[in-house]
Amino acid sequence: MIEFQQLLENYQEGKALPQQFYTNEKIFSEEMKRIYFKQWLMVDHVSRIPNPGDYFVFEAEKESIIIIRGRDEKIRAFYNVCTHRGSRICLEEEGTKKLLVCPYHAWSFSAEGDLKAARYMPEDFKKEEWGLKKCHLKIHEGLIFINLSLEEPMDFDEFIGPLKEMLEFHQTSKARIATRKKYPTEANFKLVLENFQECYHCGPAHPELCSIHEKDWVYTMGAGVNTAPEKDTKEYLDKIQPWIEECKSKGVPSDTYLESEDGLRKGLNRYVDRTPIGNGHLSQTKDGKPASSLMGKFSEFDGGLTQVSFNPFGCCYLTNDFVVMFIFKPVSIDYSEVELVWLVGDQAEEGKDYQSDDVSYMWDVTTQADTTIIENNQKGVYSRAFAPGILSENESAVTYFYDWYFTNMKMGSN
Repeated sequence: MIEFQQLLENYQEGKALPQQFYTNEKIFSEEMKRIYFKQWLMVDHVSRIPNPGDYFVFEAEKESIIIIRGRDEKIRAFYNVCTHRGSRICLEEEGTKKLLVCPYHAWSFSAEGDLKAARYMPEDFKKEEWGLKKCHLKIHEGLIFINLSLEEPMDFDEFIGPLKEMLEFHQTSKARIATRKKYPTEANFKLVLENFQECYHCGPAHPELCSIHEKDWVYTMGAGVNTAPEKDTKEYLDKIQPWIEECKSKGVPSDTYLESEDGLRKGLNRYVDRTPIGNGHLSQTKDGKPASSLMGKFSEFDGGLTQVSFNPFGCCYLTNDFVVMFIFKPVSIDYSEVELVWLVGDQAEEGKDYQSDDVSYMWDVTTQADTTIIENNQKGVYSRAFAPGILSENESAVTYFYDWYFTNMKMGSN
């Protein structure tokens, strides 16, 4: 891909990406092949499909994946493509089906992906050879991951390894969906992801987040460690160190994980940290009070926030009482979808233990604001007057994201 190579060679570190990275269809196509389709993508929670035959469809770029629970209770993933002539099979986003019946010629498939009926086929036709095409799927602590690679994907156990301790302590497997919201965004997916890599914009754009978290956290940790200047970050981490040590003394894992050099060379970009919300707040809610009952292995509210990032396309923010799953999906060159899924403990009852609006408040208003910001960014990037600007000291994680992006694009060309 000569055009990309030229752009890569001409890219100036410390600046935003050139216009073509957000507007060129060929680059977008290569990004899907070299990056997106090779990642383990968090797509939902098992509580969305509790019963045999329950399914939902995950769509990104041109791919559509059926995730369904079989009669044996096992969850599987299949490409939403009939093996006859390629029609989409499931046309609704979710539902329950005893059989998956293609609306074109009525080929029907079981929830296990086996072809059950195909009319008027030749005598030598073998149904067992025409089941649905499987998509790689793994489940960890109730979180559903898929990998869209048509070849053997990266090892899942290696991928999830550094993240297991935090997820298992919060016990997301013992949770259920409280609510979900989608935020269609008319912008290139990189602008969506870049926005989530920095909190330089948080002060002017997110008064709700800034009123819930203490100011130092927003500045130094709002987009993760090493986002702000090193001196300021060190001062904040030193300040909260007694809180970290107290958490550890109570058996609460609170270590930070930054992707290793070896992981980066493999195209990985994982992250974990745990910090206090601050301002005396016990949860990420409008008034700082708990929004639901305790989750996981916590015995008390300690006002902590855990950030677990699987890659730039998916992460979880976990408080003592609820979890927010962030799912970022590229759809086309200038259209993306952000989906947020809020989890509470599986024994929590709405109206008694929690109200959905209380649980979703902060990240709903924040993501609505982000949608506006990102769409305005895309409009500006289209201008003939656009030129890559210099990144601030509070946007170093954007440079880190670019390094990861370029590493993956180079790897994919091999």
